[in-house]
Amino acid sequence: MQIKGIGLLLWLLLCIPVLHAQENCAIRVSGMVQSAQGEPLGDVIIRISKNRTATTNASGHFVLDKLCTGNYELSLSYLGYSPINVSFAIARDTVLQFTLHPDAIHIQDVEIIGQQQGSLSSSVHRLSAQQVQENKGQTLAESLADISGVSTIGMGNSIVKPVINGLHSNRILIMNNGVRQEGQQWGVEHAPEIDPFIADRLEVIKGAQGVRYGADALGGVVLVTPAGINMDKALSGNFDLLGRSNGRGGVMQGSLEGAVKSIPQLGWRVQASTKKIGDYETPDYVVGNTGVEELNYSGALTYQWNSNTLEAFYSHFGTTLGIFRGAHIGTVADIEARIAYGRPFEAYDFSYKIEAPRQRVSHDLAKLKWTHHFHADRSLEVQYAYQRNHRREYDVRRVESDDLPMADMVLSAQTMDVVLKQKNSSIGVQSLIQINNNTPGTGTTPIIPNFDSYNLGLFAIHQFHIGRLHAEAGGRYDFKYLDVAGYRYRRDAVNDDGSIEQYLLTDTRRFHNASGTVGALYHITPRLSWKSNLGLAWRAPSANELYSDGVHHGSATYELGDQQLRSEKGLKWMNTLIWNGERLQFTADVYAQMLYDYIYAQPNPDSVRQTIRGTFPLFVYQQHDALFYGADLKLGYQLSAKLRYEATASLIRAKNLTLDTYLPYIPSDRFQQGISYALFGERQPLSYVKLAHRFVARQHRYEANSDYAAPPPAYYLIDFVASKQFDLASGRQFNVLFSVDNVCNTAYKDYMDRLRYFTHQMGRNFNLKLSYQF
Repeated sequence: MQIKGIGLLLWLLLCIPVLHAQENCAIRVSGMVQSAQGEPLGDVIIRISKNRTATTNASGHFVLDKLCTGNYELSLSYLGYSPINVSFAIARDTVLQFTLHPDAIHIQDVEIIGQQQGSLSSSVHRLSAQQVQENKGQTLAESLADISGVSTIGMGNSIVKPVINGLHSNRILIMNNGVRQEGQQWGVEHAPEIDPFIADRLEVIKGAQGVRYGADALGGVVLVTPAGINMDKALSGNFDLLGRSNGRGGVMQGSLEGAVKSIPQLGWRVQASTKKIGDYETPDYVVGNTGVEELNYSGALTYQWNSNTLEAFYSHFGTTLGIFRGAHIGTVADIEARIAYGRPFEAYDFSYKIEAPRQRVSHDLAKLKWTHHFHADRSLEVQYAYQRNHRREYDVRRVESDDLPMADMVLSAQTMDVVLKQKNSSIGVQSLIQINNNTPGTGTTPIIPNFDSYNLGLFAIHQFHIGRLHAEAGGRYDFKYLDVAGYRYRRDAVNDDGSIEQYLLTDTRRFHNASGTVGALYHITPRLSWKSNLGLAWRAPSANELYSDGVHHGSATYELGDQQLRSEKGLKWMNTLIWNGERLQFTADVYAQMLYDYIYAQPNPDSVRQTIRGTFPLFVYQQHDALFYGADLKLGYQLSAKLRYEATASLIRAKNLTLDTYLPYIPSDRFQQGISYALFGERQPLSYVKLAHRFVARQHRYEANSDYAAPPPAYYLIDFVASKQFDLASGRQFNVLFSVDNVCNTAYKDYMDRLRYFTHQMGRNFNLKLSYQF
C-alpha cells in the first residue's frame, strides 16, 4: 500500500503541472495603441511570437487570446512611427496600452501606407474633427465640400453629390465601409445613399485611382469609414440632436456598441438616425415641395480569434425627397418666361408635406469580410457584399394617382474581393455583378432599359522604400459585359392615335481596358514633402448615356443618349507639395488630366421636348476629347496659442479639345477662409468660436448661347460657429455647437445647381447641435 501511495503521489506531481499549464493557456491579452496626441492608430502590427500576430482595428484596439503563462517578447510596428519592443510576463488576462511616437522624416506616410487606404503618392484629404462636428446633419456631399478641390452638383439644397476636380457621378467611386457604393449614381440629382453618421472618417483621394479601386475611379475616391468597435468596454456610445431654422426641422442619431462579456472576442454595434426637414427658404420666398424625410439604421459585428478577424455589417438608408414643382412646366413659352424671371411665379406657404414630384429611395448593404494574418508581413482579405437600390420617382399625373411612380428601378449588385497583401505588395481579384430591373405598371417608358452587367478585374501594386524616397507602381485589367433589353421610341413612326411608336431594344456591349499607376513620395526635409502620381483609368459608358430617351423626372429634364459611345480613358498627373511646420501647414495640389472620349450631357437651348407630361429642357449626351487642369490650395497658420487662420482655394479649367470650346457644368473658382479662437487650447479641441467667409466666382468660361441661362453672378457668404466641449466624469463628453449659415441672408444662385434656372439657394440658417459621448 505504501508503494502504491508513493506511485500515486509521483503521478499527481507529474500531472498537476500539465493540468495547470492547460488551464492557463486561455489567457487573453488586449489593449489599445495610440499616437502621442492621443489619437487611436489602426492597422498597427503586433507580434508576440514567431507565428502569433494581431492588428489593431480603426479604434486602436487589439486582442491576443489563447496565450499560456510565461515570458513574452512583444513588438509593435507602424510605418511612420518608431517601433516598440517590450518583454513581459503574463499569468492572467492582461490589458495593455501603448503610445507610438512619430518618426519625423516619415510622418506623412502614416495616413497613406499605415492605414492602407490608397496609394502613397496620391493626394489624400480628411475632414478634421472640427469639420465633422460642424457638418453633422448635412449630406455626404455637403460635408466633403470643406475639402479643397471638392464642390457639389445637384438640385437645390437637399439633393447634392460630390464633385472632385470637375468630375462627378460615375467618375467618382464612393467606398462605403470598404464596399464600392452601387446605386443609380448616374443622375445629377441622384445623391449618394449614405448616412454620414456611420462614418468616423471621411476622406477624399484625388487622382485617377483605377488600379486599387477599379474602373470608374477617373476623378478620385471618397472613403466613408466607420470606427472600429470598442471592445474594451461593455457598453459605450454617442447621441446627437440637431435642429435648424431654415426648413424648421432636425436630425436625431444614436449609436451603441460594446463587447460580449461571455465571448470577449466578439464586439457589436447598432446605430440609427432620422431626419425631418420642411421646405427650405431663400431670403425672399419659400421654395415649395423641397422637404426631406430620412430613416437610416445599421449594425456591425466583429469577431477576432488567433490571427483571424471576421466582420459583418448591414446598413439601410431610406429617404423621401421633394422636387420643386415649379421646375415641371407645361409649355415652351412658360419655361422661357420662368427662366427669364429667375424665381417662382407662385407664392408657397411653408410645409412639411412632400408631394409629387418627389423621390423615394432605399439602399440596403450587407457585407461579410474575413481577414487572416499569416504573419506580420502577409495577410489575406476576402470580402463579399450585396446591395439593393430601389429608386422610385413620382410626377404630377393628369389621369392616374400621383402615388403611382413614373420610374420604378431596382438595382441589385454583388461584389467579391480577394486581396493578398505581402509586405510592400498587393495583388487582388475583384468582381461585380449588377442587375437593373424596371418595375412594370408605371404607365411610362423607363428612361434607362433593363440590363445585366458583369465585371471582372485583376490588379497588382508594389511599393519601394529607399530612405526618404518611396515609390510605387501598379497595373490592372478590367472586363465588362453589358446585356440590355428595353422599349424605346421610334421617332420617325407615329401610331394611328398620334402616339409615337415604340420598339424593343436589345443590345450587348463588351468593354475592356487596362489601368496603371506610377508615383513617388520624397521627403525633401523633415517638414517638406513632395508627391507625384501619374494615373491611367477608364470608364465604360453607363446605361443612361447609351440608351436614355425620355423624361428624367427627378431632374425635370429630357435626356437623349447615344448607343455609339465609346469608353472614356483618363490620364491624370497630380503633384502635391506638403509643408508641415509648427505654426504653418500648407498643401498645394497641381494637376492636369487628359480625358479621351469624355462623355457629357450638353444642354440644347435651341430645343426643348414637349410630352404629355409637360415641356422639359433637352440634354443630349456627346463625346469629345477634353483637358482638365487646375490647382487646389490649403493653408493653416497658428497666429497665436489660441488664434488660428485657415484658407482653401480651388481653380479648375476644362476645355473640349475636339471643338475648342468650354465644357458645361465645370465648377467656377472658389475661395474659403476662416479665423478661429480656441477657448481652452488643445485640452478641449472642440471649444472654439469661428468666423468664416466663402467666395464663389462667376463662371466666365462657358460658351455663349449653349445653355438655357447664363451662369449666375459671383457670391459671398459669411458663416459663424461657436462650439463648447464639456469633459464629464468617466471619460464622457458633451458638446454644444451653435452656428449660422449665410449670416447676411444673401440671395444667390450656384452654377452647379440644376434648379438655378428657376430658384435661388437657401437663405440664413441657424443650427443648434448637441452631442453626447460615453
